[in-house]
Amino acid sequence: MTLLILAFLSVHGSIYDETPMTVNPDPDYRMGTYEEWMAGQPPYLPLEAVTIAGTDGGQFLLVFEEGLTDSLTPGLLDQWTSDIQSGGLTTEVVEVNYSAPEDLRAFLQDRFSQGMEGAVLVGDLPAAWCALEDAKNYQSGETFPADYFYMDLDGTWEDNWIGYPFMGNPGSDGLYDTFSGSLDPEIYVGRIKVDNLTALGDPVDILCSYLERNHQWRLNGDPEPLYALCYVDDDWVPWAPGYQASMQYLYPLTELVSEESATNGTDYIENRVPGDYVWISPFVHSNPGGHYWSPGPTTYWDQIVPALPEARFYNLFACSNCRFTTVHCMGSVYSLCTGSGLAAVGSTKSGSMLQFTPFYSPLGTGSSLGEAYMDWWDYIAAGGLTPSEKSWHLGMVLLGDPSLMPAMHILGIGEGNEAAVTLNPVLSSNPCRGSLTVSFPGTSGTVQVFDLSGRLTASGAMTGSSCTLDLAGATAGSYLVRASSEEGTGTARMVLLR
Repeated sequence: MTLLILAFLSVHGSIYDETPMTVNPDPDYRMGTYEEWMAGQPPYLPLEAVTIAGTDGGQFLLVFEEGLTDSLTPGLLDQWTSDIQSGGLTTEVVEVNYSAPEDLRAFLQDRFSQGMEGAVLVGDLPAAWCALEDAKNYQSGETFPADYFYMDLDGTWEDNWIGYPFMGNPGSDGLYDTFSGSLDPEIYVGRIKVDNLTALGDPVDILCSYLERNHQWRLNGDPEPLYALCYVDDDWVPWAPGYQASMQYLYPLTELVSEESATNGTDYIENRVPGDYVWISPFVHSNPGGHYWSPGPTTYWDQIVPALPEARFYNLFACSNCRFTTVHCMGSVYSLCTGSGLAAVGSTKSGSMLQFTPFYSPLGTGSSLGEAYMDWWDYIAAGGLTPSEKSWHLGMVLLGDPSLMPAMHILGIGEGNEAAVTLNPVLSSNPCRGSLTVSFPGTSGTVQVFDLSGRLTASGAMTGSSCTLDLAGATAGSYLVRASSEEGTGTARMVLLR
């Protein structure tokens, strides 16, 4: 067991050492500070929560800004909760006034103790902010909103310093800067914020259109075959095949575009955004308002809606692209303002998601976005959060309805059909030493092994229904095994020992 843990930690740490972090490349871009955010928000009031529908202890909690439910098209809220209940969750709908984030977190803790599993925050609701030192250079840092504050209900988040801790000024400035205790998630949380998207329409109209689109997708899905796009800009080309392999847990027909000459702003906005994809994952340096491709041109937020995207879901490996406190942030535009969007995951700061398989694998077997997002956080936070993990991931948010299940129509969930059969490679031994034989349905195909940083480690052709790979030169650690044949595609996780 000790060898397994050491092998995992070795590979786990190297991902953060080797992968270039997504950053904002435009020094003149202002994404808004905590002080600016607070100046534009109403004063905090003691929390008051009013139940609109359902009962205490519902498995899924819909938390609305005070008065917002009265503005919705009649019947739309009942339709939404009915759709969620059809997915197997009991619901409670509440409205809350604008309280301190700590009070909203305490309310979520109370509902969690009564059986609540996940929540969505709808409207202008408070955000907790953090001041985090750079993991590699403790003489700089970032401030950012962090919805993980509402997922980690029993961890200790403290405001012990004025500015960043490295500045050495003890005191309180309203930003969390010290994290301890159990930092794994208890619930999943999504956010739907529309009040700062006014250039794209009336906020209530945007919300109502989103909820109707949500309902129609649950009813009808998308025509098959379903394609996803893994669009990887220059800095992450070495890891691109691994990113694609993780996405194929959910969408086997994931197209990879990663040639340095192929990824650019013109191709992205003219061919990819309006393309026939249900899921798009761009890997690109960004800020809340733009994607900065190498060599260019930049894709800006106001180009997205006119491009008529067809994608439903987005995983934005794009610095601060989901900073929902910034007006017209791209994560909100993609998920809430287009004619097709339903949800996006991404970050409010530099960094993004990494180690994608714990996210896409449960999605491929029918988990909701929120459940898979929580599974991913469980994986990341196992054993606590390192400085690198906090730097990369503490700004992660889910924008949209977390109860949506991207694979529900693929698997026939809620349609009275049997779920699709999942193809899993059979490994001769796991953990293994030296060589590995992989068995998989089909008479011809390929087997590939990727390390968790996304690099191809070994590959070979299947003979009959199996393939044996020599792993003698590979480093001990955790790997992803991907097998493909005429029968389909499957993946499995494997540990290599020395």
